[in-house]
Amino acid sequence: MEYEVIDGKGIIPDGTTEIAFQAFKGCNSLQSIEIPDSVTQIGDEAFSGCGSLQSIVIPDSVTEIGRWAFAHCTSLQSIEIPDSVTQIDGSVFCRCNNLTSIIVSKNNSRYKSTNNCILTKDGKKLVLCRNHNIPDNVTMIERWAFSGCTSLQSIEIPNIVTEIGEDAFRCCTSLQSIVIPDSVTKIGESAFSGCISLQSIEIPDSVTKIGWSAFEDCTSLQSIVIPNSVTEIESHAFSGCNSLQSIVIPDSVTMIGAQAFSGCTSLQSIVIPNSVTKIGSFTFSGCTSLQSIEIPNSVTEIGARAFRNCTSLQSIDIPNSVTEIESHAFSCCTSLQSIDIVTQEKEPDLSLERIEYLLQALSEYSKEFSLRVPIGCGYAYRHYPAFEGKFKTIIADIDV
Repeated sequence: MEYEVIDGKGIIPDGTTEIAFQAFKGCNSLQSIEIPDSVTQIGDEAFSGCGSLQSIVIPDSVTEIGRWAFAHCTSLQSIEIPDSVTQIDGSVFCRCNNLTSIIVSKNNSRYKSTNNCILTKDGKKLVLCRNHNIPDNVTMIERWAFSGCTSLQSIEIPNIVTEIGEDAFRCCTSLQSIVIPDSVTKIGESAFSGCISLQSIEIPDSVTKIGWSAFEDCTSLQSIVIPNSVTEIESHAFSGCNSLQSIVIPDSVTMIGAQAFSGCTSLQSIVIPNSVTKIGSFTFSGCTSLQSIEIPNSVTEIGARAFRNCTSLQSIDIPNSVTEIESHAFSCCTSLQSIDIVTQEKEPDLSLERIEYLLQALSEYSKEFSLRVPIGCGYAYRHYPAFEGKFKTIIADIDV
């Protein structure tokens, strides 16, 4: 169906039941619109990017307002949600930075409003909010609740909140500080992604997992404390945090996801605990200031391009536990001068297959290899025919 805009007013024919996906998206000439009472659904992104839209009346016939329906409507100042609406989420008014009045009909059976926030009727789930105070009794901040609130500088989360939903504070570009209470057990995917002014954050010891992209592109984040309750750091969790200088990963962490710290260009050192068994693909890729890293003896696998473009990395030890190194794990590490391979096998025969595999897997990165072997076994390894000429030095300093 085609829609018209005449003298700044949108025309929707009578009898229309659904305003289609992206129906008026990016229509900068649209200033006002009257939705006929035959409409039951406003589709996803229907009015997204209508920067001149100042007012809109949603009739009592509408039951569902789709995702991003009015996102980036930067001139919209007020909105009333009728009692008929049963489906709405925090994305609907994302980046509506001049929206100062949100009112839900008192007769709505599913939602209510208070202080420019929409909550579920019981007041426990915060659907979306355009002010700096989270209402009492909220236990869950839902997906996109504050997403795109560029004026939000700080916020205090009540200590009864247990979950921060996906994208909840995404692209809150002025957010500088936030206190997460001990009641929170889950930080959702992309919860603080793109909060470019966020300088520090303390994660409480009630949290067990840092979600996918949770702090991605928080470019001002300099430090973070990860509690020893956390067992998983998911993919992209801190990717692009180019001001992050150091981080300590606690012994509780068993999994570090792909690209978890990729592009952290200020990160100079990191300690990986001996609870981690795999370093995922691209995990530290592009960490151009990373000078040293200690891989614990628990790690069995180093993923593809795990340390790619770590241009300051000069040396690395491959512990006895590592049995697999995927492709291009250390590619473009232009300062890498030496690689130490560690074995705990006292008999060269027992380590031959693994060492030959590692030499082949690492051959493209360095010509200077050292082999570190158990104390008292140096002579046996130095005179083992298969290893002759393969190593710059063979050092017997491993205590087994």
